[in-house]
Amino acid sequence: SIPEELHSFKDEDLEEIETMITPGSRLIGRKYDFFLKLAYEELNLLGLWRKGAKYRTRLTRQTFRAGDVLLIGIRDLDEEDVTNKIKHLGLMPLRQRELQTIPSRSRLIKGIFFFLISIILVSLDYLPTAAAFLFCVLAFARIKIIDSNFYREIDWPIIIMLAAMIPIGTSLQTTGLTEIISNGISSYASSMSLFWLLFIILIVTMITTDIINNAATAVIMAPISASIGIDLGYAVEPFLMVVAVGASCAFLTPIGHQCNTVIMGPGNYKFTDYWRLGLPLDILIIVISIPMILFVWT
Repeated sequence: SIPEELHSFKDEDLEEIETMITPGSRLIGRKYDFFLKLAYEELNLLGLWRKGAKYRTRLTRQTFRAGDVLLIGIRDLDEEDVTNKIKHLGLMPLRQRELQTIPSRSRLIKGIFFFLISIILVSLDYLPTAAAFLFCVLAFARIKIIDSNFYREIDWPIIIMLAAMIPIGTSLQTTGLTEIISNGISSYASSMSLFWLLFIILIVTMITTDIINNAATAVIMAPISASIGIDLGYAVEPFLMVVAVGASCAFLTPIGHQCNTVIMGPGNYKFTDYWRLGLPLDILIIVISIPMILFVWT
């Protein structure tokens, strides 16, 4: 677990430095107890990074290896003493960058309070979702849970890409393409049972939502699906529900949903990783959703 010494630290008392364990370090093959013996109480181990994995808890169980990056907390040491301590441990300091300290308990409580307020405002329809959570983010910046320059960390190309995708559905409707598609499908699907109609629409929606934004997919597929149901004399509800389910299943590609795109870099995911987990999920949803939709809405 995190060393007990850290719980008594205040934000202003703690300075951090990133270091790497060199091949000749005395720490190699040792654990946190040995680090503490050499560093006394002047250096504290806050985190460990190894081959893309970050460790902030259970540090006492980790065995140090060459190449590990250590996040070290420093208190009451001048620059020369820090340099000597690091050399004594066989560590190499890395280029300094801005690091976020551990928020105090009072800040965390305030952050949870603002987050709950935002959820309540949305659930009671007092504010739109975007406005409520913008208020939450600004409150986080105000109480310094996140840096006031957090906007620099926003991946603006992703935001622009998503905003550009949403008008696709509107353009398809205004040009009359959705009506042409629905009429064409209805003429070929008139002899199919309702089960297979919903199955095909669900598959098409799932594939589409993995290529473009899920909101745009719903905007495109909902009028097409509803038109097919009306043309064939069925109730509209199961056709709309199957689109709602399919548009929510953007599991197969990193571009299907903004969350998939955002986590791809930090998680070191590959394109095939989405298929390995997403395909079984899609199959499971197909097996469960179509019988349930038929049972509830027909």
